[in-house]
Amino acid sequence: MAFLPQRPSASEACALSLFLALVTVSIMSCSESGLSVEEQLQVARQDYEAFDFLAARDGFEEALNQDPDNAEAAYGHARLLMELNQYEDAVAAFELALSLAPENPHVHEGYLNTLVWGGKLRGRRDWLDRTIELGQETIRSFPDRVEPYESVEDAVGELNQSERWLRILDALAMRSEGASAYRINNSQVFRSHHIGARLRAARSSGDTSAIATIEDELRRELEVASATENGADEAGTETKFDRQYFLAYGYELLNDADKQHRWLNRLDETPEGREMNKDMIHFDVFYMDHFMSRDSLFEQRLEIIERWKQRFLPTWDTGDVGAFRVALSEEQSILEDEADRQNEESGQVDEDLLDRIIGNAYDLVRLETWTGAGAYSRITRLLIDFEVRHEVALEFVDEAIAGLKEKRAGLIYPGASLDEVDGARENWIASMERLRGLVLVGLDRHTEAEEVLRQLVADAPRSDRLAALGELLAEQGSNEEAYEILVAALGHDAQDERLRSNADRIRELVEELTLALNRDEGRLDAEIDSIRIEVADVARQHLIDDRLDRVAPDFDLTDTEGNQWRLSELHGKVIVLNYWATWCGPCRQEFPHYSSMVDSYASAEDVVFLAITTDTDHSLTREFLTENDYRFTVLFDEGSATDFHVTGIPAHFILGPEGRIQYATSGFPGAEKYNEEMHWRIEALRAGGVAPVELD
Repeated sequence: MAFLPQRPSASEACALSLFLALVTVSIMSCSESGLSVEEQLQVARQDYEAFDFLAARDGFEEALNQDPDNAEAAYGHARLLMELNQYEDAVAAFELALSLAPENPHVHEGYLNTLVWGGKLRGRRDWLDRTIELGQETIRSFPDRVEPYESVEDAVGELNQSERWLRILDALAMRSEGASAYRINNSQVFRSHHIGARLRAARSSGDTSAIATIEDELRRELEVASATENGADEAGTETKFDRQYFLAYGYELLNDADKQHRWLNRLDETPEGREMNKDMIHFDVFYMDHFMSRDSLFEQRLEIIERWKQRFLPTWDTGDVGAFRVALSEEQSILEDEADRQNEESGQVDEDLLDRIIGNAYDLVRLETWTGAGAYSRITRLLIDFEVRHEVALEFVDEAIAGLKEKRAGLIYPGASLDEVDGARENWIASMERLRGLVLVGLDRHTEAEEVLRQLVADAPRSDRLAALGELLAEQGSNEEAYEILVAALGHDAQDERLRSNADRIRELVEELTLALNRDEGRLDAEIDSIRIEVADVARQHLIDDRLDRVAPDFDLTDTEGNQWRLSELHGKVIVLNYWATWCGPCRQEFPHYSSMVDSYASAEDVVFLAITTDTDHSLTREFLTENDYRFTVLFDEGSATDFHVTGIPAHFILGPEGRIQYATSGFPGAEKYNEEMHWRIEALRAGGVAPVELD
């Protein structure tokens, strides 16, 4: 008997709809690869632990697409975006993760970490302000978690408002209510940072009486905490991780390394303690052990590194990528030094050592998300220098070029401003193409190598590119062209200084070609000088014409004498800003020449020099200036470095009379180049082409 289909009842329709919805969800819970959400999450975690951060990021994103309300997928996706320095996307991703898991402290910590590092590297003061604002709430909710304190203190320090940190902690101690007040006032982690902020503020102000009072208070509390912790040990009762943290942190404040290390090691005995002490034990124990062993035997140094690596080996739940990356990079340096030694002694490198170096390099090019392109360059250069494993070198260089062209995350320094990123990427591609040309030479693929090197020289005739092409042509017997190109390389090197240790070798090759071609040896230096002068003139004009014409953020800062300086009130003058700090070696090298530069323009009313210190401890600044008898104007920064997107010092900004940034440089290139180039830029901006001022 056949049954005709009938309209379902309301209850039947509801049940059918629910069944279809469940089937749909079941179908949607599998990715295109056929994995369920949980399986996809597991694969993403495994990719992370294999240092394949790109695959892990994509895996968590796919899991999140399958299940938009999955808190673990949202957190994993945000965490990998942060690890790859994709801060803009990471901020939004963490906000989603917070909405799904507001009680998870790891999500709060990741969000704060993203905001503070993104704020520093992207020049986003608003993100730093948000770190400070939200960080206070996070500390109130999770007072025994260490990272929120570090993020807020880092943000405050970046804005050079260290005294604000103490005010924040004072307010948290006094204004918290109910359960949060109890948690804060009973947290030894909070107490650690509170008394630390008080002591640093006293030291910065130079108040010796306050310093002595706080240090005595701290010693008494440490004695009580130590006795309590030792008593718990003897009685076999439970010890407290936050108390052990207070002991380690407190003894660090008092510069008592032995006692600090004792409590750091105690913390390191448990997973909870290892999470709390990771920054202190990384810098104050493992890194210092490595630093102090720099004159030890090769094997001893590697043993220290191995302990360091094992302590911070990244897993999804434990470890620390940054600390592990530093350890691995230091290990690579030790291995490379040993390879250099072997090569110098015997002309060859042990194959097992090469295997280890290459193995480390495979990890480093994935772990080094700040300058991933540099990690590729490092291993490729080493293999080229040793003239070994050219096939492996070609794999590295091709992978780097492909990643750069695809704009793969993690290859370019994240502090590069948006208008610098494309240029930085193109420079890295060109650099890797030159290495590719050298690798092809090593593989005897000369035709391909010549094509690569000729294109690079046509794009920009830098000395290192000219030298590589010239050496290849000389090897092929094209002596006439090789001679012309190598002479050009020596001429360009005076300006770009890219030949470095290879300059003598190139000079010797040119002299050999001079003899082979029966050229006049006495004319060689004249030819080089002629090119040098021409290149210098072109470089000077390019340097002067290459203007940024960017808006200059205004500031209102106080100098060491208490005078206020508002940048916008200096319009009509050429303004030279120099960001520096007392702890900065290149800044110290530069300052005698900066001082001479200031003196040379003393009578010029249209040029103003302002040195802006990023020191958080103003007493160090005053002491440094007094010791060196520097009399130029120095301002105390309060966040303008962030506004000017300063990510490294010394940093220089030269503003034209219209008040816009025209030139920006960083680093100290040496006295001659510094004096010359700063002077050219200043004079180019002065009204009416003022006559040059003679420098000492």
